[in-house]
Amino acid sequence: MNRSVFQRESGLLMRLLLLLHVGLLVAGCAALGTSGINLISVEEEWELGEQFEAELAEELDPYKDPMITEMGQRIVAETRKADLPWRFYVVEDESINAFNVPGGLVYVHSGLIEQVSDEEVAAVIGHEIGHGVARHGTQRMTQQYGLAIIAGAVLGEDPGVISEIVAQIVAGGAISQFSQSQEFGADELGVRFMHDAGYDANGMVALLERFIDMRDTDPGRMQQFFATHPSAEERLQRVRQQVDGL
Repeated sequence: MNRSVFQRESGLLMRLLLLLHVGLLVAGCAALGTSGINLISVEEEWELGEQFEAELAEELDPYKDPMITEMGQRIVAETRKADLPWRFYVVEDESINAFNVPGGLVYVHSGLIEQVSDEEVAAVIGHEIGHGVARHGTQRMTQQYGLAIIAGAVLGEDPGVISEIVAQIVAGGAISQFSQSQEFGADELGVRFMHDAGYDANGMVALLERFIDMRDTDPGRMQQFFATHPSAEERLQRVRQQVDGL
């Protein structure tokens, strides 16, 4: 057996054994909606990301926009995962939404870009990068699927898992629905990253204010966003306090 394959499979086996020991803890945390356990390595996450990227290309037909890519790379450069290959895409969809996919992938709906300022777009990208840096997506995958199933996907033994996860992402399912604490954490990281990258952090304040206004005036377009995000008012209050302290 190839040495690198043996090492990877050995590492997965060790984490499978660990999973047996922490199973009760995962179940308890999942019941509370607070699980932060992550048994997927960064290397495995980026390998999975390549598979997600290929399937999402078929499902969503995304495209790269120079402005979005430049914003994304500029903000990523201020993070502790700047050395990894991140990719930024636009999805032709009039709904107001954006999402992060494990493995350094950020997708922004064209409808959102058309409705907000450049600083607010930077805030959106900063928030999604925050999810990626904190590895919220793989935490959700660990919680929902467990390492045994994910290991099969990483090793190419169960490609159907990738298709199932992608289907959930497209539909805004469990993998895309982060906990309230994860959303607050992504906001906090996003504000810090965009500020360090030279963007006006008040863009995050303006973005949340706009979302609240649009929720009241055009609820149909905001339905998907508010179905997967906690109270915008509480997020706005927290972000204002953080920005005031910068």
